[in-house]
Amino acid sequence: MMLLREPLLHFLVIGAALFGVYQWAAGDETAPGEIVVSAGQIASMQAIFSRTWQREPTAAETDALVKDYIRDEVFYREAIAMGLDQDDAIIRRRMRQKMEFVADLTLDVAPTDAELKAFVAEHPDWFRAEPHISFSHIYFRTGTSAPDVERLREALNTGTADASEVGDPFMAGFDFRDLAKSDVERTFGESFAASIDRSATGAWEGPLTSAYGVHLVRVSERIEARQRPFEEVREAARREWLHTRKVAANDLLYEKLKSRYVITVADGTEQADGQELAEAAP
Repeated sequence: MMLLREPLLHFLVIGAALFGVYQWAAGDETAPGEIVVSAGQIASMQAIFSRTWQREPTAAETDALVKDYIRDEVFYREAIAMGLDQDDAIIRRRMRQKMEFVADLTLDVAPTDAELKAFVAEHPDWFRAEPHISFSHIYFRTGTSAPDVERLREALNTGTADASEVGDPFMAGFDFRDLAKSDVERTFGESFAASIDRSATGAWEGPLTSAYGVHLVRVSERIEARQRPFEEVREAARREWLHTRKVAANDLLYEKLKSRYVITVADGTEQADGQELAEAAP
């Protein structure tokens, strides 16, 4: 393992690779290929430049864009000819993305309201409004004894203690109005949100723990989760409908292409005609 870390070994490996490239290029006596830079390609380069820099490229900048394109094309073609694209994870991933994009091109459709309403009906939880809650809390830093907090809770509920005169300062305040459940989770943590969900309305309850410390909580109002009107969720439904269709189209294309191959896994099992892999024998 120490040998792999030697700078000299790295230098020799890189040098051998470069020597191989130059030897390959010098010994190539095949006829030269042809690279054509069309007017449309130049216009596309100029359009990308304009979007990026918010101005038209100068003649010199256009010339530089064309030269860079030719440089890319030369190196790309020679790399392909040498097989440098083989077994490259980044190139494989990019080619997969392009194939999935091909599947996406088949979805140039707009859903009707009837289709979206049916989609919402199939997935009601995706478009339901979150429950909201309003509450006040009294905060105690970590280290406050649970018996003391419980005694204070009893005193608050019997009216023998004043909530404004007890507890420690809390940066986010003490009264929260119409807070979505997800906002409660982000502010106080999932455990606190789950505990407050079980709290009764109108009375001080606790102690409840959060990432900050210990709390006494009094819930003043709850608004349960509800199904929102279609007009409110139409755009979200359209996005989800299109996403679902794209996933299905990609899966369909994959299964169709996969069926062309017999796939052998290291344990010797084979997969043919797109069938699932058999479990390996013990």
